[in-house]
Amino acid sequence: MGKIVEMSERTAAYCESIARREDKSDFSIKNVMALVKDCGPVPGTDEHFVASLIFTRRAEREMFMTLDTPEQRFEWLGRKHEWMTRSDASK
Repeated sequence: MGKIVEMSERTAAYCESIARREDKSDFSIKNVMALVKDCGPVPGTDEHFVASLIFTRRAEREMFMTLDTPEQRFEWLGRKHEWMTRSDASK
């Protein structure tokens, strides 16, 4: 039983260290959503809403961060919204 508790504690500590590392990156939700606002979408727009949905996933945030200009970011969000809407309509 002691080994199980020890392994559980190690696992919890490891997961917490990963979470702390993720929070310190440039890809945090807060940082990425600030870039969303900088490229134009404000709360209430389709682009802002889709960003609030997809940027809970790190891979989506990383993809967004590869885009160089606010214009590219805004266009990407618009296309992402169109793609998500088209996918929902086909179900």
